[in-house]
Amino acid sequence: MVDDQLLSQAMRAYGRALAVADPIRLRFWDNRGLTMPQLRLMFLLLQQDGRAVGELAELMNVRPATVTGLTDRLVRHKLIVRLADEDDRRVVRIVLTHEGRRVVGEIETAARAYLDAVFQRMGEDAVRRLIAGFEQFSAAANEALREGAAQV
Repeated sequence: MVDDQLLSQAMRAYGRALAVADPIRLRFWDNRGLTMPQLRLMFLLLQQDGRAVGELAELMNVRPATVTGLTDRLVRHKLIVRLADEDDRRVVRIVLTHEGRRVVGEIETAARAYLDAVFQRMGEDAVRRLIAGFEQFSAAANEALREGAAQV
């Protein structure tokens, strides 16, 4: 069992890491008027384009209506399109446009350059420990989600 003081330190460290780890996405958020959930949705589509709204909602741990709301601005900015499923017209699939792919690619390139610089400063041993810690954190977070610890 982790004591309260250590939990508080871990939460502060997590917050500090989030604050400095992703300035690239935040810059694009500001410059393009995109929200972090919209960017997350675009990155999910980059991994597997053409997912159904319900699938995206499940991956993002939100309701399908939330995904529909997230897509509205992205459609207006021509970053994604909504397509009816060929086999079941009740299913709406979301696809990145050419411009959407370009934007996500630009963010990825900038983020990689930034993180490369950070990891180079840390050194190989520290990066290996960070990877192990992130893997443990992800596993514990997924387990907590499955058990319902993060009900929203």
